[in-house]
Amino acid sequence: MQELKSKISNLAELITSEKAFCKLLIFIMLALPISELFDERHYLSFNSQPTLVEMVGLATFFCIAVHFLKHKNIKYYASDLIFLLLLVFMALSAAFTLDREATFFGFNYDEWTTDFVGYFSFMMAGSMITDKKLKKEILRAFILVILIQVTVAFLQTFGLNIDMCFYDTEEIREKKMCYGLLQHSNWYGGLSVLMFACTSGIFLFTENKLARNSSFVLSLVCFYTLLCTEARLALVGVFGFIFFLIVSIIVMKLNGYNKKKLSSIIKRAGILGASAAAIAAFTILVLGRLKWKIERSANEIRAFKGGNTGTFGTNRGTIWKAGLKTVPDHWLFGIGVDNYRHAFYLDPNYKKGMFTQGKGHNEYIHYLVTQGVPQLINYLSLLVLAAVTATRTVIKTDDDEERFINWTLLGMFFGYAAQAFFNSSVVNVVPYFWITVGLCLSKKNQRPFGYRKERRKAAAEKK
Repeated sequence: MQELKSKISNLAELITSEKAFCKLLIFIMLALPISELFDERHYLSFNSQPTLVEMVGLATFFCIAVHFLKHKNIKYYASDLIFLLLLVFMALSAAFTLDREATFFGFNYDEWTTDFVGYFSFMMAGSMITDKKLKKEILRAFILVILIQVTVAFLQTFGLNIDMCFYDTEEIREKKMCYGLLQHSNWYGGLSVLMFACTSGIFLFTENKLARNSSFVLSLVCFYTLLCTEARLALVGVFGFIFFLIVSIIVMKLNGYNKKKLSSIIKRAGILGASAAAIAAFTILVLGRLKWKIERSANEIRAFKGGNTGTFGTNRGTIWKAGLKTVPDHWLFGIGVDNYRHAFYLDPNYKKGMFTQGKGHNEYIHYLVTQGVPQLINYLSLLVLAAVTATRTVIKTDDDEERFINWTLLGMFFGYAAQAFFNSSVVNVVPYFWITVGLCLSKKNQRPFGYRKERRKAAAEKK
């Protein structure tokens, strides 16, 4: 019996180690695009990805639960509390959903309740990784994802499609818009923001010449395919990344960061910015990309000024208003996990055959409408905590490598968070963001509950 207990204890230690969490995250990152390739050979959409996120997510959740059960005297952090609250309010929203079929089983690109368990668990697993070598392993895995996605997307700009586009197929194929292995250009637009920010961060901060030059080329290819999605939300993400970069450089300068190193970063940023501007000019002025989107934007602005708010952002105004109408009556738990379409059915003027949409096309409104006000507060609190934790690390750490890893992660974080105001969470993209959030929240850089009390006690003992 003692031997069995020892084996169980050793197994528990193994599956709750940082390396185990790292391997789980790398597996899901690589499995998503690879499984898509096999799915689309058989003309299947969103077949393997939700199942993979569900399976790996539940396995990750199990490992996290074992970690807390095994280690009784561990320190607890704000991210632990938010993780628990995210699960609780998601479960309550699912329990009180107005459409159990949509919430628990979904269709097309809906997300299951178990997928959300996966998202939250990926975040939590990322926060448990404190070893910077393991963080670098995860970034390397994401580079491999980028190479797969950007290769497919680049070929699509020439009309060479090795995979299926299941949504808005005719328009996307006709205009040779990029969608990678994600079945829609908007979704690739969201992922391409993460990809561009990641490769740009490596170019700006790495000291390795080969890695620097390679990431520079890769970041420009990412940027080109980002423009070729012709998704305006991707440009919002780029502006979010640029704004973050400018502010962070100013903050580092004010905090007295090494002038020589900061000067090198600024020079590289200038080179990257000039190169990206040249690619944008070529893509728009020579290839004629985005011109129709610019015209559409102008028309939407005129319509908005004339009082027609519904057509704003390709009918996003209509989608947002339909969802927000439900909030006063369903503010506590929402209308059900990923059950946004039901907001249209609740409208007294709705008739069968009228326009509906299963996604909020704004991740923050989507959380508010489907899971309620408390869940939105949880989610926003998590994002603020991640931003503050990683920013504090960038400013205060003495380890340049740790600083640059967090700086890169923050660029990815802010770029995605900006485009999320106009995009939807989908199961083959958003896990990368949740992993990014988790890595920004590394417990090594957080302050545990009782931190101030321990400091006061230590100070008193010194006296």
